[in-house]
Amino acid sequence: MKRTGIAYFFALTGGLFGIHHLYLRRTQQALLWFTTFGGFGIGLLYELLFSIRKYVQEANNDNSFHDFYQKKMREQKSPAFELTRFGGQFIVAMFYGFITYYAFPDTWVEKTFLSLFVAFCSAVAIAFGTQLVGTLGPRKCSFVWPLLGALLGIPFLLTHGVKSPSFNIAAFFSCWIFEWKVDWDPEYLSDKSKTKPKARRHVVKRCLILGCGAILFGLLVSSAIYQNLQVDLHGERVKIKDVIADFFKSQEFIQLYQQLSRVMKELYAFYLQFGFKGIWTQIWAELSSESDKQAYQTLNLKSDASQKDIELQCRTLSRKWHPDRYRDPEAKQKAETTFMNIQQACNRLSAERKRRQTINTQKRENP
Repeated sequence: MKRTGIAYFFALTGGLFGIHHLYLRRTQQALLWFTTFGGFGIGLLYELLFSIRKYVQEANNDNSFHDFYQKKMREQKSPAFELTRFGGQFIVAMFYGFITYYAFPDTWVEKTFLSLFVAFCSAVAIAFGTQLVGTLGPRKCSFVWPLLGALLGIPFLLTHGVKSPSFNIAAFFSCWIFEWKVDWDPEYLSDKSKTKPKARRHVVKRCLILGCGAILFGLLVSSAIYQNLQVDLHGERVKIKDVIADFFKSQEFIQLYQQLSRVMKELYAFYLQFGFKGIWTQIWAELSSESDKQAYQTLNLKSDASQKDIELQCRTLSRKWHPDRYRDPEAKQKAETTFMNIQQACNRLSAERKRRQTINTQKRENP
């Protein structure tokens, strides 16, 4: 049983990514909302005002919801034309086509075969957007028809870099043929007295579908940004992909790469000889050595100072920087900080000496 309050909560907190649709077992619309950021914000706002309760009724197999659509199926041979849905199909189809087209390198559109491939992929994306919006609810249509419409618009997508492609024409053809061939889906809402209601996907499967779609969409958007984003460099507009390409070719990067390669080879050789335990021991020793170095610097001592010298310097500096010797507030605060650092350095060197003595003793006792 799905709750209206929970559906509204998910819509308000994660509605732009279709979380409430995932909760209501509307995987198709969850994917649509994720890839269009809540129907470009407008769709989510409309749902919050008018549609959430209807979606909850549908998720709970409410009889009134079923009866409403079954009545429409009996009265109408096919779904009536909906201007708002057609507009949504048209906008989403253009958006998907736009993202897909610009996800490819701009040099591809200048070559005959590659430009045809880019146009075909864009047509598939346009058809997918048409299909995704058009088949929400008890409606069905073979993907062949919106794809056929989008393919008819391929000549308007083949620009060879001379002008911008006309996504609107391909999207219009796709949506128009879809509306011509759309039909009711009798399996979406079936009569309970005759057949069982359409099975719902398991939550794991729904999340998997949404996740795969989100990854694919993310790759396309990332590629489109990489291929077309421009930055201002010394007063000149330069594509970011060119800046990144120049960086990887620069002498600084080549030197950095060589140094990292050498370090990785040495690290791998060290691992083969000593294993992970040896690597961790070495890292800990280096960190400990750096801490000892800082402690010696704080006490103004050399690293080969004896334990007697360390103890004498600790007593001397502790007396010198004891906060009780200072009256001025600023001088007293500085003395407190210095005194604390001196105590930490003394404790550090004392603990390290004891640790080393313990290790040496164990080695002598257990050679």
